[in-house]
Amino acid sequence: MLWNRLRYVLSPQFDIYEQVSKVVRGRVCDIGFGTGFGTHLFLVNAKEVYGYDISESAVNFAQKVFPFSKICFRYGDIEKGIEDTPFNYVIMIDIIEHLKDQKHALHNAKKLMALNGIFICSTPNRLSRYRKSDNHVREFAPKEFETLLKTVFVNVSLKDYKLAPMTSDYENPMIAFCRNVDE
Repeated sequence: MLWNRLRYVLSPQFDIYEQVSKVVRGRVCDIGFGTGFGTHLFLVNAKEVYGYDISESAVNFAQKVFPFSKICFRYGDIEKGIEDTPFNYVIMIDIIEHLKDQKHALHNAKKLMALNGIFICSTPNRLSRYRKSDNHVREFAPKEFETLLKTVFVNVSLKDYKLAPMTSDYENPMIAFCRNVDE
């Protein structure tokens, strides 16, 4: 188990966390944090960070490794819903492709958002050459991802790994910035 958790530090998700940590502020919610290694990066600019995961061992691991006062790791299943006060940012990094009821999970994520909150969601691009995973329920092309997100959110924009607008249908990963109200 320790090897799997440490291997995560070397994964592409860590790079996404690093980029996203530059833009988050206020109260931040990280859904499906895995190890907490990425989640703790949000502490640089966030007022407080809450991480939710469906794995009790992930929660226990993160609590031991990151015992900081401004971060809290809890058990939570986004498909069933998570009860908490509104967040300025709700983050799901490479989680949506693992969920069976993706649209319901997005509605539950929206419920966690403050009125002008931002939802940030990344997923591998199925059109790219990345290694596919048998653990993925559904993978998305850019238009499919955008269409799913627009069923829940009003304002959706797809970005590349540097958080710049996507310029190709083959860029990997895709990172969506979504709002629940128009700007």
